[in-house]
Amino acid sequence: MFNEKLLKFSLAFIVLLLIIGFLILNYILKDNNNESSYTSSPVAKKANNLSTDAREVSLDTIYINIRSQKYKILKADIALVMKSNTSKKSLQGNMDNVRNAVLQYLNAMDANGLETVSGKERLKEELIDMLENTFGYQIETIYIKNFILSP
Repeated sequence: MFNEKLLKFSLAFIVLLLIIGFLILNYILKDNNNESSYTSSPVAKKANNLSTDAREVSLDTIYINIRSQKYKILKADIALVMKSNTSKKSLQGNMDNVRNAVLQYLNAMDANGLETVSGKERLKEELIDMLENTFGYQIETIYIKNFILSP
């Protein structure tokens, strides 16, 4: 008699757990539109790397051989933020010469230490000094958006 009551109680408990599990799974798999989340396709959004700063000028992607003990190739996306719109217009009109000067500077410099944060900050400061002294531009800062060193 005790075994029958225990058996009935156990079966009722198992049925209750199955019903609760079914309800929980049903709730998890449904979204607000009453369709399963695995049937709806994800929404793909394109990344937008364009700056919203009106004074920013991109030098495009730079690939160059560098002088370093560990690395041979540098790939970088560099953007300059000018102090004024007139400096930006002047730089855009002379972009080929500016890009050439940056490439020559990177090719000639000792690239050891560029993998560190302080090395990148040093590179930014040196590029600002070089561009201001060579071309007379007023540069507020330089952003390095992508920086890859390859052996």
